[in-house]
Amino acid sequence: MKNLIGGHIYQLKKDKFFYGCLALGLVFLMVTIRVSSLEFELIPVTGVDSWLSTFLGGDIVLYGFMLLTANMVAEAYCSGVMKTIVGRGTSKEKYYLSVVLTVSTAYLLVMLISGVVTGTLAFNKFGMGTVSYPSYYALSVIARILFVMAHISFAITMTVLTRNAIAGVILGLIIPNIPQILEMALHFLKVNIGLDFLKLSEHMPSVYSASNDLSTFLPCFALLGGYLVLSVVAGFRLLRHQDIK
Repeated sequence: MKNLIGGHIYQLKKDKFFYGCLALGLVFLMVTIRVSSLEFELIPVTGVDSWLSTFLGGDIVLYGFMLLTANMVAEAYCSGVMKTIVGRGTSKEKYYLSVVLTVSTAYLLVMLISGVVTGTLAFNKFGMGTVSYPSYYALSVIARILFVMAHISFAITMTVLTRNAIAGVILGLIIPNIPQILEMALHFLKVNIGLDFLKLSEHMPSVYSASNDLSTFLPCFALLGGYLVLSVVAGFRLLRHQDIK
């Protein structure tokens, strides 16, 4: 696993698409700073709140990293790297997990740096502030990590299925949003059924709703864990029965 992750890191260093994702992260940071500067004029935002809100956001950047992931896996098929890795005795499951861990960590580091920058700016203006609900914030960070890993995993699984980066990302984005799509379709057919309990967007924590009430994290972790397990199991099954040529 260590050698695989090291290989992926080397691959990222040589991948222009990775630097494109970093540029996208920079754009997100600039937009966040601009929006935050406007918010400063209305509501004081402390360093802690700014750091956490930035870290917990950035879905557009995540979509870019999903495309990066799908492109890595698709290239591994096209270039014969996948066949070489498996031929050397490395399990397909380890390869899958190594990609999830490497890209997820890269994305989280980008968001961590962005959060530190925005948090520092807010700190210079309004102070660091206090962590009123440390347990809520800690669980929010864990939830965000699971959210990221689930989406990266879906991108890999769908790319393994289609062997196409674009199709992999599109399907990887559609599957976690099936409840919203299904609800809209049913609403169009005049069937009013609420599927909020299956929507990730309904359960993801927010800095603005922080409190000592941690009961909302139970359905959040159950749903995130379910999506992640579903994606990983499906990915393992596809790889296990796939003839890699």
